[in-house]
Parts: sequence; C-alpha cells; structure tokens
Amino acid sequence: MSIVCEEMLRFAEEAGATHARLTTTAGLEARDDVRASCEQNSCGKYGRCWTCPPTLGVLAELGERLRSYPEGLLIQNISTLEDSWDFEGMMAAAQTHNQMMRDLARRIAAHYPGCEVLPLGCGGCGYCEKCSCPDAPCRFPDEALASVEGYGLDVKALVTPCGLNYINGVNTVSYVGMVLFRMA
Repeated sequence: MSIVCEEMLRFAEEAGATHARLTTTAGLEARDDVRASCEQNSCGKYGRCWTCPPTLGVLAELGERLRSYPEGLLIQNISTLEDSWDFEGMMAAAQTHNQMMRDLARRIAAHYPGCEVLPLGCGGCGYCEKCSCPDAPCRFPDEALASVEGYGLDVKALVTPCGLNYINGVNTVSYVGMVLFRMA
C-alpha cells in the first residue's frame, strides 16, 4: 500500500470514521433506478436543494464526472439510535457524517497540493437550515455537498465489495460517503 493510501486511511480514522476503504471508480455506475428513488421525494429535497436532483445535473454527465476521479476513499459511519423511530438521532448522525466528508475533503486537498477532490455525502446537503434553491444561488458553494445517491450510486453495491455491511444491526443507522480524488 502506498504512503498516500496509508495517509488517507489515517485521516479517515482520525476524523472518527467507523470504516474507511480505498476504492477505484472504474466500475461505478450512475444508475437510473437509484436516481428514480430521489424522484419519490421521501426526504422532501427533490427540486428544493441545489445538490439534489434534478438541479444536481444530468445522470450521464454525473457518471462521467465520477469516473474522471480514478480513486476514492469510501467512508461508512454507524451510529446508535435510541430506537428504530429515532428520527432526530438519524438526522444528527447524517449531519455529523456529512460534516466529516467535508472536513476529509478539505484535509486531503490541503495535504496534497494539486489534488482535486469530489466529496459525496448522504442525503441532501443539509449545510443550511433551508436551502436557497430554487429562488437564489447557493449561499455556500464551498460547503455544498451532493450525495452518493444523487449521483445515482447504489450504496449497497458500494459497501458490499469493500467487505462492509449495508445494515448494521438493530437501533443503528449507517451512512456512506466518498471522497473521490485525482492527483495532479
């Protein structure tokens, strides 16, 4: 394993990631069926968040963008909930996870000058209490975070080849994100 790989895994560990794996993007497929689940709008962010569909972009172009980053750091965070209905706990864990993804992307980019990163979190961005979409431009584009699902990626298909479980037990919630990168 290269020193770069070791350092990135160490960065994830220091950030508090439950699991971190290095991966390649060669087999990543932006899938219509995953993206279609966003259209069901169960989270209420479809068309109301700059980093969610449909404003995120055309799926084919997003797939090309994914593959333009040859490698990635896959992060899974598992959080304990009070019970299966602990919605507040789920939302707090998602916010913590997404902030970790932002912080990791910044750390990698700062540590490796010239390295370009694409951080992906879980669910919608969530940085602002209420997104400015569609009425005004994003207020914090440097903090905006798209999700792996918004890019059409099947989370279960991401974690399984890395030896991780999609479901991690009763009264837990698992969130997955990635920091894709390409060295200059």
